[in-house]
Amino acid sequence: MIQLYHVHKRYPNGCDALSDVTLRIREGEFAFLTGPSGAGKSTLLRLLLVMERATDGQILIGGRNIHVLRDASIPFLRRNIGLVFQDFKLIPRRNVFDNVAIGLEIMGLGHKDIERRVNQLLEGLRLLHKAQSFPGDLSGGEQQRVAIARALVNEPAILLCDEPTGNLDPDLSDEVLQLLLDINRRGTTVVVATHDTQLVDRYGLRTLVLAQGQLVEDRPRASRTLDF
Repeated sequence: MIQLYHVHKRYPNGCDALSDVTLRIREGEFAFLTGPSGAGKSTLLRLLLVMERATDGQILIGGRNIHVLRDASIPFLRRNIGLVFQDFKLIPRRNVFDNVAIGLEIMGLGHKDIERRVNQLLEGLRLLHKAQSFPGDLSGGEQQRVAIARALVNEPAILLCDEPTGNLDPDLSDEVLQLLLDINRRGTTVVVATHDTQLVDRYGLRTLVLAQGQLVEDRPRASRTLDF
């Protein structure tokens, strides 16, 4: 599903954000991407979304080499990739329903299809009763669930999460991780970038460790993991 071969990313100031990164994440897999601040986690996610281009190397997503992807094809690629941010990035003047629906509106879906898909997703995430609420009226955990709903409404094959629990307390962090694991069990490939090593260790899932732009460790899923 996601393959990187000897990927480098050098910025104009000479900083090497990624250096010779090679990895593979299979379809339907759940993987943590961890390392200290500045290790290259967010850069790697931006490359997968073609928000930036690799300086060298090859990146394949679903068998497509995005190194040679035309700019006009990028929006189609991104429809198959959901993204969840640490700071939620919800639109404060839109209610929960409208925040989740915005991607479908951009795609030009009809009102009935949008209503059906959004309400079905909100119900599954225990948010239907908050459909008319605004982000400022929600808890941090509820806001993150709305952000996840927005990322999933296009039914993407891949879900990328950039520090999704960074603003949450440990209990809410576990709630969000359990939600992401449930999404993964339904077949979505999930990659979670985080610097929270305690969270990573607690779940015992495959973990890709970056340090100074290099992949220094690829820990497989533990043979015995907790049943969350």
